[in-house]
Amino acid sequence: MPMPSEARPLSADELLTFISGHPARRGLPSDGVTPPDAAHPLFVERDVLADLARLRGCPLRQVMDECLSRHIWPERFRRNYGLFSVMAMRRLLGARVLLAGCGGLGGHLAGLLARLGIGAFVFCDPDSFTESNLNRQAFCTERTLGRPKAEVAAEAVRDMAGHAEVVSHVLAVTADNLPALLDGVDVALDCLDSVADKTLLENACLRAGVPFVHGGVLRHEGMVFRNVPEPADSPAGAPDALPDIGLRRLYPQGQSAAELDAARAAGVSVLSVAGTACLMAGQCLRILLGDAAPGLGRLYHLDSGLPELESFAW
Repeated sequence: MPMPSEARPLSADELLTFISGHPARRGLPSDGVTPPDAAHPLFVERDVLADLARLRGCPLRQVMDECLSRHIWPERFRRNYGLFSVMAMRRLLGARVLLAGCGGLGGHLAGLLARLGIGAFVFCDPDSFTESNLNRQAFCTERTLGRPKAEVAAEAVRDMAGHAEVVSHVLAVTADNLPALLDGVDVALDCLDSVADKTLLENACLRAGVPFVHGGVLRHEGMVFRNVPEPADSPAGAPDALPDIGLRRLYPQGQSAAELDAARAAGVSVLSVAGTACLMAGQCLRILLGDAAPGLGRLYHLDSGLPELESFAW
């Protein structure tokens, strides 16, 4: 998850000099400790960091990463301090995720991950918002009806995290376009509708060495698991070896056209969608922060109607 480098990194003294002299700077430099350290970080407003990025001619995300390396936290991450280390925040800021599907799960996930600190997104969805989406899809509003879900999700993320790199594609995932969509991606998040498309994505991810997080919702229920490929230099990670596919275990009989139509017509609670998105975000974080072992993680089943959360070993 490398951060692009387009300008010479500033020293701690240079950063502190710029920050302390900026007219938009509010409050003390760092609780009386100079330079900042892990126990006494400096929190800096977005306007200050944005001006520094413009002055240096580099992306805001790069400036945020450099500042974090000096224990200078963007103010937007103040409430992440104490929950995540500097190294964890830098990993999140340098991460790129693919959200395949930008409706219910995808919309909620996009907002969660943007607020957590993910720095780059690829959105993919062929559909546009319809009125029936209003009951559960985070970015569906009366003003966005009829608009492509991928484009609306991209705009929403840019609005809440202007430093993020965002690319949107108004198209369905296919065997032909998945290699390009997965290029440079650290985690792929499955927010698709059909088992066939989900399996296609999982297969492509594991062949490409990209960790995969599955999410599915229906009525009051949600299902989540992660599938992390073996390292490329291990026998199981060889390009000609078909990795284990979790969806084939979960749906050994596949999904008929009639079953897919019935699922698309069935009720879906916003509680199950939001809760499942939270579980998927948690799995994504574990992968990005190096806490997820290769192979299938536990299978999580959420019932928002009770409510109840169960987990199962594969």
